[in-house]
Amino acid sequence: MPYRRLPKTDQARIRALKSAVDSSVQNGIFTNVLSHNTYHRAKDFLQRFSAEVDIYKRCAQEQSSKRGNADYEAALKKARMYVSHFIQVLSMCIIRGEVARSKRPYYGLPENEDTVPNLFSEASVLEWGEKIMKGEQRRQGEGGIPIYNPTMGRVSVVFEMFREKYERQVALQQRTAEALRNIADMRFEADEIIFEAWEEIEKAFSSFSGDARIKHCARYGVIYYDRPDRKRKKEAND
Repeated sequence: MPYRRLPKTDQARIRALKSAVDSSVQNGIFTNVLSHNTYHRAKDFLQRFSAEVDIYKRCAQEQSSKRGNADYEAALKKARMYVSHFIQVLSMCIIRGEVARSKRPYYGLPENEDTVPNLFSEASVLEWGEKIMKGEQRRQGEGGIPIYNPTMGRVSVVFEMFREKYERQVALQQRTAEALRNIADMRFEADEIIFEAWEEIEKAFSSFSGDARIKHCARYGVIYYDRPDRKRKKEAND
């Protein structure tokens, strides 16, 4: 005898709920296979669960998009280059005597070194981009001449473009993780509703026997599996 088994994946849960809900109204008439309470509970939950799964899929797809990743990597590379070049030009201005060495700490840089900080990570690019913008603003505020090639205006534009993409990536990651948590929290209720619906469906068709009962129940989304011994017999007969 075939046995039923609750869905194991979120898409299978959605299909089971959708079959139960859609099949409960035929030609605009409620079939009474499901109780009104179970029907409306399943319908409402299906909308919320499907929406959360769709949000997760869209966010995950956008995160993994090749174009999105390429644009992000290009913005990161450009921001890293401009931040690095500005610090290098600042050091050359100090060597030429155009900027006092005592101004290096304004940018968060050690006064007696001319090295460029490690800008390998995204966090370091964000950190040093902020520091050099504040440092240049402070130095110019004290009457210092602007540094050129690159100017801080150009550095700021490139840096803000990267920061915008970075914050979008972070927001996407957070929304993806949130959707995944919401889906995990909803799975127990999904299985509970599906179990309740299937109980009512099987009860509604209990007067039918054998394959006829299974066929009617399956139309409402009940999933049946052959037991191993029955499956082997069917394969042998084929």
